[in-house]
Amino acid sequence: MILTILISKLISRLLRFFGKGATTLPGKVALFMKYNILNRLCRGVDIICVTGTNGKTTTCALIEHALKKLEKSYFINKSGANMISGVATAFIMNCNIFGRCKKEYAILECDENSLPEISRYIDAKIIAVTNIFRDQFDRYGELDSALNSIVSGINNMPDALLVLNADCPITYSIIEKCENKIYPFGVNANCLQSAVSESRFCPVCGGELVYKSRVYAQLGDFFCAKCGYKRVFPELSISDISENEGVYSFIVNRPSASTLSSSLLGGIYNIYNFACAFAVLDLLGLYDSALLSDFSGAFGRMEHFV
Repeated sequence: MILTILISKLISRLLRFFGKGATTLPGKVALFMKYNILNRLCRGVDIICVTGTNGKTTTCALIEHALKKLEKSYFINKSGANMISGVATAFIMNCNIFGRCKKEYAILECDENSLPEISRYIDAKIIAVTNIFRDQFDRYGELDSALNSIVSGINNMPDALLVLNADCPITYSIIEKCENKIYPFGVNANCLQSAVSESRFCPVCGGELVYKSRVYAQLGDFFCAKCGYKRVFPELSISDISENEGVYSFIVNRPSASTLSSSLLGGIYNIYNFACAFAVLDLLGLYDSALLSDFSGAFGRMEHFV
């Protein structure tokens, strides 16, 4: 294994010397030389996997922002390297030649279709699923394909704590197929949008979902009159959302307390990313409502240019 790590680190240095990205090739080489190298590299690290069809990059960046402010030891697979080669590269760049990781936390953005493969070799402490939307059909086909891939990955890590979007009927239906402990998050709001045009059927029985309130797309307070599947009240919820000159203020409600927080990012979808990140931090025992208030966006997401 020492030789594999040395060669992979050397490849990374050469790529960087020539001004090239070194986010996937070192991992590809390492996996070719030792296919199960991640089994060794991930030992002793608290791994946070973030998956789903939308919001992965921003949610990971939010968690990273919090850990950095708290001066925690961590690493993250950046630049969209969210398949197994990118994950392997991130671990190799943060371990010594003997395969011992030098960081306490690993924040891993995991492509939903790659999660089953990645999960064979790592043991995550937390798996966060942001949502499952139809807009990724150009990559993966039907919603069932994305859902089944995520479920398969979760079932490879039965001890992981699951952070699930309680407002997404497709995402929360994971509880029907997994036995992991669940920490649901959601948004208590009614944006009074038009009727759901897609993903409006119950993922459990196929009946049409009815909404008491809706935030956007299929996200909201849903229930199925046919089988009784319905939104649960989330452990962590965001409510009382207001906006003033581009700054969103809101209340973060947890079982222990409710606190005021804010976001510099526009869009209700980013409120969900904040909720997911706060839920992860709460499970890690690192929650602070002020940690994310100055977060200005991930690379390539909501950036401002002059």
